[in-house]
Amino acid sequence: MDRQLGDRALLERIAMYRHRRELPPIQPTLVRELAEWLTAHGADPLSYVCDLFDRHQVVFVGHHTPTRRVGLFLQDLVAAAFRCGVNIVAMEYACVDDQARLDAVVTGPTFDEQLARESLLRWGIRHHFAYREYLDVLGAVWEVNRRFAGEKRPPMRVLGLDYDLDLDAVTDTADLRSSFAWPHLRSRGPVSAHMSEVLLREVIEPGHRALVLTRTAHAMTRLRRLPHRVWDAFDAEVSGGHVVGAANRLYEVVADRAVTVLIHEPLPADGELCDYAMVADGVMDAAFATNPDLAVPLAFDVDRGPTARLNCASSLDRQPLGALATGWIYLERDYERRAPTPLPEPVPAVHVEHARRYALDPALRCERSTALDFAAAVSASAAAAELAWTQVL
Repeated sequence: MDRQLGDRALLERIAMYRHRRELPPIQPTLVRELAEWLTAHGADPLSYVCDLFDRHQVVFVGHHTPTRRVGLFLQDLVAAAFRCGVNIVAMEYACVDDQARLDAVVTGPTFDEQLARESLLRWGIRHHFAYREYLDVLGAVWEVNRRFAGEKRPPMRVLGLDYDLDLDAVTDTADLRSSFAWPHLRSRGPVSAHMSEVLLREVIEPGHRALVLTRTAHAMTRLRRLPHRVWDAFDAEVSGGHVVGAANRLYEVVADRAVTVLIHEPLPADGELCDYAMVADGVMDAAFATNPDLAVPLAFDVDRGPTARLNCASSLDRQPLGALATGWIYLERDYERRAPTPLPEPVPAVHVEHARRYALDPALRCERSTALDFAAAVSASAAAAELAWTQVL
């Protein structure tokens, strides 16, 4: 889509979005003030994240739905983080049960793509998550280790944060998408606690620094979210009416040694009009759409300046933007969003029986499901990710 036409269509969508929610039109002075501040204080996203390690030990970079552009950015971020002295990339998308595989993948003499796939399969089966751009994050770590093998510093490590489900604790006919099953499946406790404990043990206590790649739910340090009826339907730790993520738990121990950066995506909504909300009720996107000279991609602080005061009246938590994160990365406009690339044959035929057992979708758990069914599920998940912005109604 032509950029000028895309920006015009985006502004029309923002106006309609605010009208449906009985919000007043955006004031041009607010958009102008925001654009001026972003121009003066914005930075290259890679440099921005790396600079945070001067003041923080753990940097969480979170996003909810995968895209091609985000996956490519994470690959570049791996190399940038290593250059600024970070030796650990911790990933929600991998399990500690596969740590030996992960170590072998990133330190091997050649990049073993089959082993890399197997290292991500355990987590990916649950979430229909098998994308080229995210697999290549492991390849980016391997490339860093190959390129700097002669230097006197330890190789970069990929740390799995999640853990395997205890399927022996439920019957083969159990509905794994029911909240009632998860206290039994999570035999080692809530995943938020487990991920936090891994980071404390492998990063905080030895004094390392880590780049942590997670979904938004586990990336927020200060704010505890209200439960979302879809995103938190199962496998979510809810305490005192709020969802507790891994970064919430880590922040309780190390305070601002841990920091949150979120990639620009729709925020969770309460489901009354839809399940997604525009960031800051559309003000953020309006600033980029009305200022063609504003650089994209761009990273900036959201806990100070005019960004900190931006209301999110239509999102689930209704908190100002400054409460959600310290940093923000605007990678792409909504009409530029592209799906991540599904891996061909994400579940090889030899692993189908195993995949059936661990899949959450009942249709995939049945004995008639095939490798083609798993491939179709991943493709459908990729399409849904690309269309996320269109669901902001």
